[in-house]
Amino acid sequence: MMRSIAVRLAVTFALVAAVVFALSGFALYRALATTLERQQETDLRSKLEVATRLISQVRSVERWDQLRNTLTTITTTDGNTRFWIACENTALNYGFSTPEGGHPEFGTSVKLVTVKDSPYPLKTLGDTLKPFPDYPEIYLAVGISTESQARTLHDFAIALTVISLCGIACVAMLGYWVSGFGLRPLARLCAGAGALNARNLSQRLDAPAVSELAPLTASFNGALDRLEAAYAQLEGFNADVAHELRTPIGNIIGATQVALTRERSKAELEETLQSNLEELERLRAIVNDMLFLARADRGETANGLAQASLAAEVHKTIEFLEPLMEEKSLAVDTLGDAVASVDRALFRRAMSNLLHNAIQYSPPGSRLRVEMREEARGIEVAVSNPGVEIPGEHLSRLFDRFYRADPSRAYSQDNHGLGLAIVKAIAKMHGGTVFARSTGGVNTIGLTLHGAG
Repeated sequence: MMRSIAVRLAVTFALVAAVVFALSGFALYRALATTLERQQETDLRSKLEVATRLISQVRSVERWDQLRNTLTTITTTDGNTRFWIACENTALNYGFSTPEGGHPEFGTSVKLVTVKDSPYPLKTLGDTLKPFPDYPEIYLAVGISTESQARTLHDFAIALTVISLCGIACVAMLGYWVSGFGLRPLARLCAGAGALNARNLSQRLDAPAVSELAPLTASFNGALDRLEAAYAQLEGFNADVAHELRTPIGNIIGATQVALTRERSKAELEETLQSNLEELERLRAIVNDMLFLARADRGETANGLAQASLAAEVHKTIEFLEPLMEEKSLAVDTLGDAVASVDRALFRRAMSNLLHNAIQYSPPGSRLRVEMREEARGIEVAVSNPGVEIPGEHLSRLFDRFYRADPSRAYSQDNHGLGLAIVKAIAKMHGGTVFARSTGGVNTIGLTLHGAG
């Protein structure tokens, strides 16, 4: 199931907003509760001072009833305030409602007291007084109902919850809109990518103004560059294959048509068949080489690896090619030796192609050289021959299929342009590389292999 990035971002924004609103709301709630408690305690102390002052103004016990009336008036008028007076002389006691469990323990600290006729507890504060010398001490307490504070906090919590939910919804909607707006460059990139087609391989995505998408665009355009290069190489390869196959097929068809124009003798027919057989052998060689390169491209590695002396394998290859070298009066010098883990058949095939290439492009009477030495990157096997210097732009492409640095030799009975490509494939199958150098009238082409260790 595909999920929208905008929706995911909107949900993320909503979750973040919920956390922020929850923390902020909790902090505001606690701040309000603390402020209300502080104000209530201040009011409580003020009313305790008022009650203390009223008691101090009573000069005799006979006027105690007047004090009770005054306290009753204050209680009736306020509605949230309660007074208690407790004394060993019960004639001085006062209070509309006695706290549960008897009289409260008066002191200088604020305490919560539950009374029977109030659903909310009261905050109380008490003090000890001795208004009359001949009477024992009295204990005065003032209580304020917490109902107003509780209702205020309740209403505030409801309002805060509603505001937070609305805020979270707004943040989610705005986050969805902002995400869609921010993803517009990506949508344009997608539209540009959708407009690409095989008819215009040079088309590229425009660089976006958003810096975060620049690496993505550069990577995508780089992939398009590689794809265009691979497509061009494939087209060239297909053209080269068609050209290489067309010539022998054309020769076979032409020779057969000529033979069928009139009656031929047995000798003439045998000659035609022999010519066709040579062309068919050439076709088979091209097809076999292409199949081998296809297996190498699929990642096939060399099998049957064994420790071998490279010099001994090179000498066997030279003996096999000795007739070709005698035709051009060529000689070969071998320098050095090394032991490597190789597939002997594949290594000889690579050396045969390298030596065959050197023989083909060396002037008669020349001396070839095969050098084997250990380098930091592995064992280097190099075949050198005198010849026309190869331009630098051709060196890097010598191992491409059907590529020839000399177009005038585009078709040869002994060469169909896959020899060095096979050398590269064999080196790759052994985990090695190939190289080509041309300096001072000497062309050096070879491959590197891993050592025996």
